Amino acid sequence: MTSLRFKLGLMLLVITTTSCLGAQQKVDLGNNAALRYWSAFAQMQDFGMTDQQAKETNLILEGTAPYDDSKYKDLLEKNRGALNTMTRGVTISKCDWGLDYQLGPATPIEYVRKALALGRLNILYSFHLLITGDQDGAVRTLAAGLHFSRDVANDGTLFATLAAKSLAVEHLRAIAFVMHMHQLSAAQRDILRDGLTPFGQDGLDWQAAMRRELGLLSPSSVPSLDGQAVSALKRITPAYLKIFDNPGALPELQQEIANAPQSVRDIIPNPKRVLEERQTLSSKLRETRSILQ
Repeated sequence: MTSLRFKLGLMLLVITTTSCLGAQQKVDLGNNAALRYWSAFAQMQDFGMTDQQAKETNLILEGTAPYDDSKYKDLLEKNRGALNTMTRGVTISKCDWGLDYQLGPATPIEYVRKALALGRLNILYSFHLLITGDQDGAVRTLAAGLHFSRDVANDGTLFATLAAKSLAVEHLRAIAFVMHMHQLSAAQRDILRDGLTPFGQDGLDWQAAMRRELGLLSPSSVPSLDGQAVSALKRITPAYLKIFDNPGALPELQQEIANAPQSVRDIIPNPKRVLEERQTLSSKLRETRSILQ
């Protein structure tokens, strides 16, 4: 009888412990914005934007062309669920895309392309809400898009950061467009200012992105890299990371790259272009903060 009680107690302990661990894992997994974004990607329908639509969207953002809701409302209606899921995701502070960098340059990046499509749909959705008279909803949509843009770069390589920069700038341009066309209330301005706060001065962590980018380059992942190329990369990496704190060190880095073997020069991102991308975002952030005062 004692033995039976012991076995029953042991079974109950195992079941209880397993249930608690399962609940804890569920909480941890659920508390991740990236999982909401993956769900939003799965919900997206007919999201491929043609070159012509992209050009039209840019003209709308620049204020040189009107937004024609009849061209986009059906597409936006199909993707309302995906956009709502994305909006729920931005309320979660943690965003872990679960990237496996042991795969080197083969690390999957398809999520970035889907994020670009979803982010651009979000901008069009904000215009749709304005057309239908929901100004509060349009402002909340743009603020959510800013948060999403930052999350796209989270723990990513340079490619993800450049995509995040593009989405952030497009949302900032949309905010400028809305500010030009509509009179926003103090509360609406506060929502947009809050959306800008996490960006800081440079907007994104460019140095961390470049560290991950260069960390993927090794003889095992890039067979063309020989011993001489590896030595050059060891010199280039700290010099590249340095320019984000000291842009004046750019000529020194450019010389290091010019002296490197061709196999290295072929795979190193252009540092001048990267600094220009960072500056574009920084300038747009300053401009937007100014008009929201």
